[in-house]
Amino acid sequence: MEKAKKINNIFSSFLFLRLDPKFRRLISNEKIAAKQEFENMVGACQEKVFLRTYMTTGLRADADILFWRISDNLEYLQDICAKTFSVGVGRYFHATHSYLGVYHPDEAAALKRELEFGFLPKDTFGRHKFMLLHPVVKSHLWYELSEEERQKLLTSRSAVITRYKEIQENFFQSYGLDEQEMIVTREARHLDELVFATRELREQRIKNYTAVDKPVFLCIGRDLREILDALS
Repeated sequence: MEKAKKINNIFSSFLFLRLDPKFRRLISNEKIAAKQEFENMVGACQEKVFLRTYMTTGLRADADILFWRISDNLEYLQDICAKTFSVGVGRYFHATHSYLGVYHPDEAAALKRELEFGFLPKDTFGRHKFMLLHPVVKSHLWYELSEEERQKLLTSRSAVITRYKEIQENFFQSYGLDEQEMIVTREARHLDELVFATRELREQRIKNYTAVDKPVFLCIGRDLREILDALS
């Protein structure tokens, strides 16, 4: 009898980088070679890892690009993130923010869907161009509520997202891994819907039990080559 498949922990890394101005002062041929070397390295690591790149230049003063990587192997994910700074234009990147979380899918539902990379339910992440990302720390009062009270607040919050058909929201737990308790990502096909939904969520009573939910990052999905060309 064939042994049932099991989805392992799915680790997610959000690495925000800022490009050193020194890179822009290189001669054209040096910049082209450095960007190509970096792209080759990133491409060689993509086979086993989910990767999406977002541009944050002009939206944040402290970051130009977001690398969102997902793997079921934390050490492999760490190695790939380390390589970001090892070649080409990567030598000119400085990490400004870094978040780590774990995604726990509904295994029964996930295994009925097609898997990418052997572990990731297909079309779960990176579907839309616009993404809002922020870390969350709950207040102590949240944990003093009963399970029934917490569920009622969560249900009311979920109802807001459900009304926006083109918005996809995911939560990455960070207990024991990082300073925040969770990371929230909210992806949208249209920017105005993302703004309206976020405004509604801030008016929900559950916000009274949030101690920290900043910084907030608005990220726009773009190809790596396009981002590098725009930055240099």
